[in-house]
Amino acid sequence: MSYAEDNKRLAKNTLFLYFRTAVVMLISLYISRVVLDVLGVEDYGVYNVVGSIVVLFSFLNSAMTQASQRFITFEKGKKENAQIQKVFSMSLNTQSIIVIAIILLAETLGLWFLNNRLNLPSGRLIAANWVYQFSILTFCINVLRVPYEGTVIAYEKMSFFAYASIIDAVLKLLGVYLLKVILLDKLISYSAIIFFISILMFFAYKAYCNLKFRSSRYIFDWDVTLFKKLLTYSSWSMFGSFSNVATQSGFIFLINIFYGVVANAAMGIANQVSNAMSSIVSGFQTSARPQIVKAYSQGESIRFFDLITRTSKFSFSLIFIPALILIVNMPLILSIWLKEVPEYAVSFAQLLVISVVFDATSGPYNIAIMSSERIRNYQLTISSVFLLDLIVSYLLIRLGVLPSYVLISRILTRGVINLFVGLFYLNSLFKFNVIKYMKSVLLPIFIVVTFLVPIVVYLINNSSGWFLFAYSIISLLVAGSLLAYFVIFDKNEKKYILNFIKNRI
Repeated sequence: MSYAEDNKRLAKNTLFLYFRTAVVMLISLYISRVVLDVLGVEDYGVYNVVGSIVVLFSFLNSAMTQASQRFITFEKGKKENAQIQKVFSMSLNTQSIIVIAIILLAETLGLWFLNNRLNLPSGRLIAANWVYQFSILTFCINVLRVPYEGTVIAYEKMSFFAYASIIDAVLKLLGVYLLKVILLDKLISYSAIIFFISILMFFAYKAYCNLKFRSSRYIFDWDVTLFKKLLTYSSWSMFGSFSNVATQSGFIFLINIFYGVVANAAMGIANQVSNAMSSIVSGFQTSARPQIVKAYSQGESIRFFDLITRTSKFSFSLIFIPALILIVNMPLILSIWLKEVPEYAVSFAQLLVISVVFDATSGPYNIAIMSSERIRNYQLTISSVFLLDLIVSYLLIRLGVLPSYVLISRILTRGVINLFVGLFYLNSLFKFNVIKYMKSVLLPIFIVVTFLVPIVVYLINNSSGWFLFAYSIISLLVAGSLLAYFVIFDKNEKKYILNFIKNRI
């Protein structure tokens, strides 16, 4: 299949995912507002900190998620249909083992930590335990959904992926309205509703995959060689997954222990904003992922390098302007969105959005590196950087730094350092031309940032409220779009953008 057809499919899938992103983001943000209002700040904080215990065990699943998606997509690129079914079946086998491991860990270490170490409001321990059990069940169902979701992405059926996400969001919205009329404990009820929705979505994915792809029909097959490959790949991936989860969940626990559930509520809101921002670019990167992996599996190095470079450029360009507008107007936006804005929510959200910009730019590095099986050194390195973030965060808290400033550690470690770590391993593994990349991507990005940051400072110092909102959208959108077009993109990319806009019109 020609590159033109690949690019056309990439554009089509990106549109599907942007439609999905817009709908899901709006619904999710509204859900957060209503849930915070219905549960109250304390119970919302309890929900976030209790859920974080379960998420802490997700490093097991995250590692196998990457392994499943990588091997299914890799075999799809080689057009080995029989092998795809083997990979799918073995992935489901290993996911089942992970479910058992998660339940054992969660019902022992996790349960002890919940009841003995968390700073929970008086009288909410029983409710917290119910939330914990439902969170475990929800998480296990989502673990078993991974091979089906990986198959959908490998076959680039982004229309179903988009519609399924929208249905999931709509069901959660209906669940929130149901929460308003339920007379039982609302914190427990909300956890039960989320669990029920996860079951429905699992069977929706299973039914679609079984209907559309023969390769997703499970056969009991224990291929020792394939299992070793999956296990080796996932075991190294586990280091990165564990450090990632430990950093994020560990920060939530530190906030809870030193500042209480109100700060956890603020972090919960900030994470919602961060996830919404991430979703702006995740659609594009999800569309690009199977093409990057397939280009590697087919030995098309020129296409492989081109996809990495262009995905970085487009990812930054898509997220940077909305990020600046959001950072400038965060106090106003949170005050409109929420009836009660928790303390620290504004500063938490602003710093997490900055972190998202770095993640979006370096995201293609991770996709490319993880397409290879030689990931040991990369995973060990990023694991060290992630854990460094947690250590520095703890030291800053002990030194009495305000909670919001602790997140600067995340920007420096998970953002700046990881960006250059990714470039180092792209060169080490694939002989990627880092100097050329820095000249064509990072230098133009630096120029754009240098021009736009003074505009941001001027706007904040000379206006406020709705005037700031209006001025920032007009000035940053116009200046940012022009700078991105003329500074970041080359001739072919400009031509592609113009043709894309003409075709949509």
